[in-house]
Amino acid sequence: MNRTAAVHIAYMGYRAQDMLLEVQFHQDCRRYCYLEVPEELWYRMKQASSVDRFFNTFILNQFEEQIRGL
Repeated sequence: MNRTAAVHIAYMGYRAQDMLLEVQFHQDCRRYCYLEVPEELWYRMKQASSVDRFFNTFILNQFEEQIRGL
């Protein structure tokens, strides 16, 4: 996972073979995995001027979420 300069998102990563977006927030040690996220969205998220805003608009509540342990 890659560290970000975002206000709320500490790390994010993507596994293209699984179409799996992983996100870890600054206030939480758990990893949130978003399923079936198109690779094109991952590239757009990495390039977004506000990663937090992009995540809230295009990822949150748009894809199935799984929470992974500490």
